[in-house]
Amino acid sequence: MKLTRREFTAVATAAFASMGMPRLASAQSSLVVPTYGGLWAKFWEDQLLPGFSAATGVQPQIDVGLGKDFVSKIRAGGDRSPYSIFMGNENIAAVLRAEGFFEPFDLAKLPNAQNAFPQFVNKDANGIRAIISPIGLAYRTDMVKTAPTSWHDLWENAEFKGRTGLYQIGNTGAVVFLRLVGELFGSGPDDFDTAFARIKELLPFTQASWSGELSTALVRGDCVIAPLDWTEAMVLQDKGAPIAIVAPKEGVLAFEQSFNLVKTGAEKDAAHAYLNYVLDAKVQHDMAAAFYTSPCNKESPVDAGMQKRTPIVGDRMAEIRSYDWDSYVDKAADIADRWNREMA
Repeated sequence: MKLTRREFTAVATAAFASMGMPRLASAQSSLVVPTYGGLWAKFWEDQLLPGFSAATGVQPQIDVGLGKDFVSKIRAGGDRSPYSIFMGNENIAAVLRAEGFFEPFDLAKLPNAQNAFPQFVNKDANGIRAIISPIGLAYRTDMVKTAPTSWHDLWENAEFKGRTGLYQIGNTGAVVFLRLVGELFGSGPDDFDTAFARIKELLPFTQASWSGELSTALVRGDCVIAPLDWTEAMVLQDKGAPIAIVAPKEGVLAFEQSFNLVKTGAEKDAAHAYLNYVLDAKVQHDMAAAFYTSPCNKESPVDAGMQKRTPIVGDRMAEIRSYDWDSYVDKAADIADRWNREMA
């Protein structure tokens, strides 16, 4: 039998990841796995879930949507959640955690978590940030004379005045940028008064609700520089766009996909097995190859070619500014309202 490259990858991933992984007793699992659309759904359907099933015997269902969809379904489910495991940006997960929907993972059932960089494992294992998409400064190489090296360049390089793009506050990218500015210019990530004052200095700027919209603004020349995740920047490069992305010297931001155990979920053993598979070193490598994410497993192989395009790996993972979101939950609505009033 000849395997296609896609089939071979799925089989190989399963073979590596199944080492030391328990096979659950029943394949008739009602585990529902939430993920995003587009390239994410394709990777889940073609590689991740076939590999997971081969390694564990669990046959999960996939639910494709947005983070807000998953949040709504958990809230609506009450004491019978449709999910046993949740995936979403950590700042969104923190809201549901505060509402009492999650419980800590049993680390004895997550052997691969031992190799995760500690900064991505929440206190008491109440959430693990298992997919990391660093955010750097992307810019137009044909429209910028002096390449950025620092977040401060957004304020100090006259080339960027009125030509900057930012995420809109409904996107996690805007919230992590807001907290970064509070750190850079104020007393810390919760110094929102300072952050708002400094960001208003960048006005007028282009706002985008998601990475694809921000990258389109860069390509059109609506802006010449913007915080952007590595995944989107590399996709633009693959299409031949004159885009480069740098890691500012103060560190990078990140979209951190947080996996959480749902308290009212019915498939907690399968949920543990699923996250353990996602955390596997080979699976993390395959995600990095597909999405230019940064493996959160310290044992993940990273070849020279991958490291050139996905530089925030290994020891450089310490450059990622990860935030505790518990202190932000109660402020989120007011911050969003203030942004929409002041950043017009």
